[in-house]
Amino acid sequence: MPVDLIAFTADRRIHGAIPLADDRVSDMLNSVPRVVIRGALIEDLVAGNPPETADLTLAVGSIVAVLVSGGRGVDSRKRKTELHRARIGLTRFVVSGTLHVPAGSAEHLASSNPTLVLAGRDILVPLTDATITYDRVDVTTTERFETILVNRAHVTWIDLDAAAGADDGQLVERQPVYHAAIVKDYSRTT
Repeated sequence: MPVDLIAFTADRRIHGAIPLADDRVSDMLNSVPRVVIRGALIEDLVAGNPPETADLTLAVGSIVAVLVSGGRGVDSRKRKTELHRARIGLTRFVVSGTLHVPAGSAEHLASSNPTLVLAGRDILVPLTDATITYDRVDVTTTERFETILVNRAHVTWIDLDAAAGADDGQLVERQPVYHAAIVKDYSRTT
């Protein structure tokens, strides 16, 4: 069954559908190195070029955040969690929502170090009842979604509970985005 999603990379917003091979999108994306999105609508967030439609193979590691809808999985597989309000900085994005922390792991929550707070979690960590705020061609944009998965490898800062309040639009960083360059392999002799 295809499921609709919106994925963000450092400079792109990608909207499309993928076949769901697991109970939840988060479980599937956390178990594969890449995903194929057929007929994806690709928007450039930096230059504002017209959107393109293309088939796309996207490395899960390059995903900064994913907006997903639909069920939250099978009830029998859910674990007991504690709910904490969170605001997370991801390069040019700010995501706010409810972070579900495994019960009994509150000792890491006293830190503002995202590596400690998110230690032991899957690469894509869900926040529910969430918003994502970002610059879309220098215009601050906020989208609300049922669940937003954030790539913990891209997290630059985290605020929890009382520190997670405030206006996310004021926190969006306007950092330059550097595109990967093709590098010639000079290791072989000719």
